[in-house]
Amino acid sequence: MRYFWKSILTLSFWRYSLFSRGALVSIFSIAGAIYLAIEMLDFFSMYTKDKYSKYTIFAILAASASITLGTRRPVSRISYKIPKRDFSYDVAIGDLLDTKCSNVVISTNTTFDTDIASGLISPDSLQGQLAFRYFNSNTAEMDRQIAESLQGVEAIDHPSGRGKKKRYPTGTIAKIQAHGKTFFFIAMSELNEDGNARSSVRMVDEAVEALWVYIAERGELADVAMPIIGTGRGRIQLSRTKMIERLAQSFADASAERVFSNRLVIYIHPEDAAKHAVNLFEIRDYLAMSLHI
Repeated sequence: MRYFWKSILTLSFWRYSLFSRGALVSIFSIAGAIYLAIEMLDFFSMYTKDKYSKYTIFAILAASASITLGTRRPVSRISYKIPKRDFSYDVAIGDLLDTKCSNVVISTNTTFDTDIASGLISPDSLQGQLAFRYFNSNTAEMDRQIAESLQGVEAIDHPSGRGKKKRYPTGTIAKIQAHGKTFFFIAMSELNEDGNARSSVRMVDEAVEALWVYIAERGELADVAMPIIGTGRGRIQLSRTKMIERLAQSFADASAERVFSNRLVIYIHPEDAAKHAVNLFEIRDYLAMSLHI
């Protein structure tokens, strides 16, 4: 509900709802229909024009604008189709783990720790919720699949600190599967001695570039769903809108070289959207202006 009212108070919402091309077409189409109805009433002498006020046209336009506004309320999902290209973006307010996409990206640390019991991984984090909802909190099965996926990948010893004792390069990907979905664990943060995650824009860029290559070479051709990685527990000081742009641009750049997915869906958790005043109309306008395709 907070997201609904905050969207209404933005300039982008009103630009989309009343002043976009689609909105103006809707307003004048409705006004035309109302005027046609008035002409019919006059033709059959049911309510003749001499009874109308000279300001009737303004009333018609106001009514048309109101009806149009009612059909273009704040949305929880927007789509942006790339002109002359066979891929598109969706940005959605929702739970990533409820997605219908078969390929799902989960950000993790370079040691691929999964331990929730000790508090190293928060049960409220995306990774913690994945363990609970898809593996019944059986992190041993997650560890087994991660270890199997990482066979042959070079790692360095990491004897100090909490958690696992091997650290993999930023951008390393581990693939695990559950309930018909494939989850790509992407290493884009490091845990410090106290178990807190740290990341950077450079680490995210490097990790995402490696992700597209991995999916192209070892994944299925399907829609990809991912969160706004790095902006939560990764502690990157970058706005949600800017991070969405970086993810979308990286996807576009990779898609120019090879086809590995026709649609990228970036999810924003509802609580995160309300807390940071995320506005999908602004994001769509921003993507349309900033992406270089």
